[in-house]
Amino acid sequence: MKILVVEPMKPCEVREISGLDDMQAIVGGHIQAVYPFRDEVALVCNEEGKNLDLPYNRPLTDGQGVPYDMICGTFFLAGVGPEDFISLTDNQIQRYKALYDNVMVVTAERPAVQAEIAPEAAMLDFAVACQLTFRFARDGQEAAGSKDAFISHITEVFNEDTPLAERTVGGLDFDFRDGCAEVHYTFASQEKDKASAEVFSEQCVRDVQDRLEGSGCKVEMIECFAEELEPDPVREPDKGRGNQEKKKKGHGHDR
Repeated sequence: MKILVVEPMKPCEVREISGLDDMQAIVGGHIQAVYPFRDEVALVCNEEGKNLDLPYNRPLTDGQGVPYDMICGTFFLAGVGPEDFISLTDNQIQRYKALYDNVMVVTAERPAVQAEIAPEAAMLDFAVACQLTFRFARDGQEAAGSKDAFISHITEVFNEDTPLAERTVGGLDFDFRDGCAEVHYTFASQEKDKASAEVFSEQCVRDVQDRLEGSGCKVEMIECFAEELEPDPVREPDKGRGNQEKKKKGHGHDR
């Protein structure tokens, strides 16, 4: 199987591999596949890359080229078949080699005094005011019955998605006007800065965008504005958001 190997601070390399052992040897441990691309290509990395403090490699970016996550440690790209990974095509190899040969992350040594600071001490609490704007796909969808169905659908998606359900504070507010629907809510986030809180809040919506649009409405705009909260006298350490961020094919960050 022909793959494209991407190591930190090195040009991409085409290799031939034959199975799981080869995959694990490349990433240095158990593998995890994410699917941040439009075409049938998987990005396979070490599932504990961040927890193991592997070096920064390449960023994942949204449709506007804005980074939303970082892959740590060596990873590789492979094609996606009906049941397993398959070889990349020559066009895919050229495309992603051109992409990742021109995007590298330089890892600098952290000063010793900063290394002694506990990670949780740098985390801040934010209340993020979020507004989602939907455009109705057809005339008449603003009728009372359609509005009720829309509200029920959006509420169900929020309740079934763990990050949104756990972090949405005070419920959802709906406003209908001029063929559009606006959904307002407050999202609780714990991040190192305001920008990170806003990016994470938006990404949680992007992750379920396809399901949100299942009501027949298209997401036209996602706006997130974070405000730092006063720290609590006693606060438990943040548990973090897990390992390398998992994505499913078809998520809205490629839109």
